[in-house]
Amino acid sequence: MSRGDTRKRVDKRHAIGYNETCDHVSPRRLRGRPLNRPPRHAEFFRVWSPEMAYVLGLWWADGCMRVKRNTGAHEIQIASNDRDHLENIARIISGKYSLRKVSLLSNTYVIAFCSKEMYQDIMTLGGSPRKSRTIGFPDVPSELLPHFVRGVVDGDGTLSWNGDRPVLHIYSGSRQLLSDMATAIEQATGIPAPNLAANRANAYLKWSTIRAKCLAAWLYIDNPGLALDRKAPIAAQFIQWRPKKRPEQGTITDRMRLNFPEYLP
Repeated sequence: MSRGDTRKRVDKRHAIGYNETCDHVSPRRLRGRPLNRPPRHAEFFRVWSPEMAYVLGLWWADGCMRVKRNTGAHEIQIASNDRDHLENIARIISGKYSLRKVSLLSNTYVIAFCSKEMYQDIMTLGGSPRKSRTIGFPDVPSELLPHFVRGVVDGDGTLSWNGDRPVLHIYSGSRQLLSDMATAIEQATGIPAPNLAANRANAYLKWSTIRAKCLAAWLYIDNPGLALDRKAPIAAQFIQWRPKKRPEQGTITDRMRLNFPEYLP
């Protein structure tokens, strides 16, 4: 890619989608015209809000950060198979960003923001380059915890059915992240923290039946906000599920009965 390339020209050459001018184009001129750069929302990760907590959770699951060797630019990326969702995230963050496919044959898209301020703010929150197996659980305000966890689930979780039973999984290469997140969820909801289980090179948490139903309610129904269009409807289906027999003693804790009375038998 030459120094004068624009995203539009890159599109034609590589069939990869972008929506902005390359971040290394000269800021003074482009084909004889001033280059008007839209303002970056550099403070997005500096102020806690439901949207910020969700996007941070999504980045915690499916994001990365790097300093480009050729330009020294600080870049934040988030990947997803849901292009529309990424574009919505980009609109919420606002400012200059790029959107591309990982490869021509891939269904995965990436949005990227070049901002040293955002990079440093995520570092301050506990993020790091090459984080997959080392990242811990950030200090999230208690009232925003469901939004952060929903972002993680939308990035690296699944809501599915095992026969007629609802199941919710969260996967990660960092066992510390999963362990601390399960504890935080239990403290906030009363839903017991499941034991970590291995899945090849990763680990995962698994909630099933009535506990999966209550967790889905906490994430998607009782604390609504940004969410994947394909996962939120499954959470709504979980809410309609009823156990065929009375849950075993101890499955439903006293705090679950306090927090989720309308969802329990």
